[in-house]
Amino acid sequence: MGTNTPPNISARIFYGLRTDIQYNAHYMTDSEIIYPAGGVIVIHNHIQKKQKFIRLQDKHKPIKSVVLAPNRRWLALNEISEEGQKPIITIYDLTTYKRRKILTVPFENSTACEFACIQFTYDSKYLVAITGEPDWYLYYYNWDKGKVESHAKAQNPSGQGIVESVQCNPSDATLVVITGPYTFRIMNVSETVWRQWGWCKAENINITSCMWLTSDRIMFGTDSGTIMVVENGDLRQNCIFRAADVTEMSLKKIEAESGEGEKSSSTSAEGAASETGIVETENYPVTCLINFSKGFAYACGQGYVHMFEKETPHNWRKRNLFRISKKSYKHTREHPLWSPLDAIQHITIDPNQETLLITTLRKQLYYVKLFGQHMLQNPEIAFTELGPAMHYGPINSLSMCAWKPIFMTSGEQDKSIRIWNYMTDDVELIKLYQEEIHCVSLHPTGLFAIVGFSDKLRFMVVLIDDFEVMREFPIRNCKRAQFSTNGHLFAAVNGQVIQVFSSVSFQNVFNLKGHNGKITSLAWSAQDLTLVSCGSEGAVYEWNMSSGQRVGEVILKTNQFNACAVNSNGKTTYGVGSDGEIKEIGSNTIRRNLGLIGCALDTILLSRSDLMLFITGGEGGVTAVQLPLLDKAIYNEFHMHNKKVTGIALSYDDQTLVSVSDDSSICLWRLTNADGRAIALDKDFAYSKEILISKKDLQEKINSINLLSTRMSELETEHTYQLRQAEAAQAEKLKEVHEGYCAAIEELKEKNEQMENEHTHEIGMIQQDIAKLRSGHERTLQALEADFNIRLISEYDRYQSLEDKTARMRKDYEQRLEDLAESKRLALRQINDMFEARLEEKDLVLQELQEQADMEKREHETIKTSIEEDADREIIEIRTAYEVQLKEEKDANVRLKGETGLMKKKLISANKEIDEFKHQVSQLKAEHKQFQKVISTLERDVADLKKEISERDGTIQDKEKRIYELKRKKQELEKYKFVLNFKIAELKNQIAPKENTIRELKVQIDDMENEELKLLNTKHDLELKISQLNEKLTSAKKDFLNEANRNLTLKNTLKKIKIDLHNMTANFQDPTQLKLSVKALFQKYVEDIDFVRSRIAEDEAIREFNRQRDHLEKQVAALKMQLSKSLDGSKSDIRKIMDENCTLLSEINNLRTELKSTRTKCFQMESILGLSARYIPPTAARAKLKHVTEDRQHLDEKYKQKIEEREEIIVALKEENERLLSKARCVDEKQSGDKEHDYEKAE
Repeated sequence: MGTNTPPNISARIFYGLRTDIQYNAHYMTDSEIIYPAGGVIVIHNHIQKKQKFIRLQDKHKPIKSVVLAPNRRWLALNEISEEGQKPIITIYDLTTYKRRKILTVPFENSTACEFACIQFTYDSKYLVAITGEPDWYLYYYNWDKGKVESHAKAQNPSGQGIVESVQCNPSDATLVVITGPYTFRIMNVSETVWRQWGWCKAENINITSCMWLTSDRIMFGTDSGTIMVVENGDLRQNCIFRAADVTEMSLKKIEAESGEGEKSSSTSAEGAASETGIVETENYPVTCLINFSKGFAYACGQGYVHMFEKETPHNWRKRNLFRISKKSYKHTREHPLWSPLDAIQHITIDPNQETLLITTLRKQLYYVKLFGQHMLQNPEIAFTELGPAMHYGPINSLSMCAWKPIFMTSGEQDKSIRIWNYMTDDVELIKLYQEEIHCVSLHPTGLFAIVGFSDKLRFMVVLIDDFEVMREFPIRNCKRAQFSTNGHLFAAVNGQVIQVFSSVSFQNVFNLKGHNGKITSLAWSAQDLTLVSCGSEGAVYEWNMSSGQRVGEVILKTNQFNACAVNSNGKTTYGVGSDGEIKEIGSNTIRRNLGLIGCALDTILLSRSDLMLFITGGEGGVTAVQLPLLDKAIYNEFHMHNKKVTGIALSYDDQTLVSVSDDSSICLWRLTNADGRAIALDKDFAYSKEILISKKDLQEKINSINLLSTRMSELETEHTYQLRQAEAAQAEKLKEVHEGYCAAIEELKEKNEQMENEHTHEIGMIQQDIAKLRSGHERTLQALEADFNIRLISEYDRYQSLEDKTARMRKDYEQRLEDLAESKRLALRQINDMFEARLEEKDLVLQELQEQADMEKREHETIKTSIEEDADREIIEIRTAYEVQLKEEKDANVRLKGETGLMKKKLISANKEIDEFKHQVSQLKAEHKQFQKVISTLERDVADLKKEISERDGTIQDKEKRIYELKRKKQELEKYKFVLNFKIAELKNQIAPKENTIRELKVQIDDMENEELKLLNTKHDLELKISQLNEKLTSAKKDFLNEANRNLTLKNTLKKIKIDLHNMTANFQDPTQLKLSVKALFQKYVEDIDFVRSRIAEDEAIREFNRQRDHLEKQVAALKMQLSKSLDGSKSDIRKIMDENCTLLSEINNLRTELKSTRTKCFQMESILGLSARYIPPTAARAKLKHVTEDRQHLDEKYKQKIEEREEIIVALKEENERLLSKARCVDEKQSGDKEHDYEKAE
């Protein structure tokens, strides 16, 4: 039965996080966190697992940042406008969750389309906003009134650098700091004028983060991993720290010593280094600086957060190091390696300063408890995921279970499958894969699933903590797969063919062919008798599952169908596609074609009762449509996502709707008016709680439980035994303590009695002293009273005289005030009379001039009529003359009017002077009142002065003594000054020869530096030689070790052979058994003595060859050195020697290649003989052994011949070496003879 309104849904839980927004998470209270997700602002209570939502006016409008006011009552959204429009800041009230105010740029000439940064002042009354490029203007809003109080240019005066952040002072609303790459400005506003003050030379510093550490200290971090401090507008050169290494920050002002380059922290890792210094370790930028009353924190490194605790107002010490746990990486990747997605974007702290919350580029919130274990106990404390582990890419598939309150999702980017429980709002199972996942479908029982991977389609069993593959199907890139309603069949798309399999026998029941485009959706009827499919070519096919035949079709080539749904009896199909219309299909025809929201529709879902229809389309909207469809669609549209919705699913009881989106967000909707629409469930219906577990895992868990229970019982027994021992020991200790306590009590009692006796004696003595002192005080008091009575009388007389003086002054001032008032009244009266007389005179003159002008005008008219009959020349002359005269008259008239205006102005100024005089009178009256107040204060001062007189008398005497002592010291200092001046003159005479010695020492230092350079060069050459010798030594050691290992293996094999031969002696009486044992021994070792001897001889020959080769190389090197020394020798001989040397080198290289080939052949022969199974298996080696042993003598002869050839080559090389040496000697003798001959000629 139908209803008159479409179903209503309301969002219950929304999983997601927008990582493209700055400052995207804040604590409202200890339990409530506010963050943007999808098209809403979510207020999440993580303790009660409840959410509230602030829906944005335009969810598709990009947001740059979200800022929370310090009083946590207002939320500001920095929205980016389109090209040509002004940027907007929207402020929401967090008590009513409604929009409170909209702020924008008030000037028309602004061309910026966004605010680069915004921030509330500490009292939350003002908001500071800076526009982006190209303006870079700072606006100071009184946001509650919606007006700009002041504005200024925010960029550097030079025009370089950009602005990324603005931070307001924690105690002064008029003071801000503006930072960004190569930008640092401290700005102060006074009477709407912004002024810069303090240090601002940041043209070479890439500033990444900034905060106010205190009201007079600013701390900022750079991209090179350094932290700097600006205090009272000055950069502290001795407070520059390495953010990754520093463990203590002391900001107390210290007089920097000359030449000091570094300020040591507790790790001695950072000091006053330059901003461009080279650091050996990798530098990570310092980001997300945040301050709180107990300390501060910042992010630096691969997922690290450093937290410092405040010890004193000038000292902070590193307390903890937090990092995103590698255990949480199992939700995101197979191998736990740091990823740029884990870079920390924002840090916030709860109001009680107990919890620290961070966000990264993943759609996940992480938190950690502050002030837990110290870093000395736990060097790295791991962050914990807040809420369920989310996908971090688009969710491409969704499937709902019938028996359990769970649904399954798959991630396109993170290649993971997750099972969610919509009753407990948590993730029950996560599994990551290496292959791409295209689709998932959950069996109605929740115990099985089919997953379409890029290489195969897999049928899986859902275990308690894993997915186990049960069957694989050769379907690549399966985009759509779905279980039937009852679960005994499932359909999978293979290209353009739909394959239907049995869930029990896994047989391919049907292959449904007919689509010639991409198949986009599959839908089963309630009884699994009908399967409906649609494709991108515009076709909707209906298949009979009892015969596998196509029983219905609708083809609409102008539309690409994206999804379809079929009712329970399989007679009516609903389809949606790219044309944005709902199509009701039945009996191979389109019955209704209704437009909906004006854009393409993506998915469609029909409830089990056939009374609720849900459709998604556009940018994240979910639409509930009234059924049955009428001529015009009646629907309600609901918005939570801001990206395309990829899938929707309805729970088995038609009470919960799940939607997933491309932005990895998941929304759980509650149906609010589902009564009468939802299907009636059985009274005994309850969700299944059973799970599957493998027998091996179950046995392991049972064994672990038994082991732990046994261990528990052992621990209980041990604990009871230890408890009894402890009780006995404590009883003995208690007895000893009690005895000691009783003895101490007795001793204290004796001491108490003794002290009481002493106390009574002392009280008597004190009373006697008090009586004496009392009598003395009374006498001194009487003397003081008499003295002070005399002083009071004298002071009273002075007071009376001062009072008479003040009375006379009062009368004098009153008389002067009256005289001034009277003189002002007379002056005002005279000025008024004078100006009134002047005005009357001017009025008379003006009237006379007007009469004269009228008379002249009449005369002009008469003259004009009489002259009209005259000639043209006379008319022109007269006209010009009178025009000139008229102009003069007009000028005079204008001049007179100007004079009257001046007189009026003078009159106005006179009135102003009158007002000023009145104001002066009022000021004098105010001064009179002030004088009266001064008189009263003077009276009070008189009393104070009386007290001070007595005090100053004593201080005057002390100061006179001090002056006398200072004069005496001054005389001594003058004497000392004369002696010092004499010494200074002597020291100046001694400085000159020492300066000469300093110059000589500098010259010696330069010479020594040159010698040091030469020694360094020689040292470098020696180090090269040493490295070459070390390399040769290591190669020799390797050869030695190889030979030693080989010798050891041969000894072990020989020992084994001896043992086996000793065991064979038991079979000497049985020939057959002896034969078998000999064969077994031969097959075991497969080696004869002659062949081993031949191999030993060959190895010795090779070693001899290597030794000779090394000797020859040394000789060649020596010859090279001799040739380099003989510079004046004959070029032809040198060329010949070089050619011979090249031939020798080529022969050596040939010998090396031949040696390598012989080694490979030897290794192959070992393989043939069964010594190695690398090239030929042992069975083939045993087969060839017989053939090899037959030709053993021939093989020995062949190898002996090769050894002789090698020896001949070695002999030839020796002869050649001797020949070269003799030639070199001849060259040397010839050179020496030539030198002697030249020497004789010279003589």
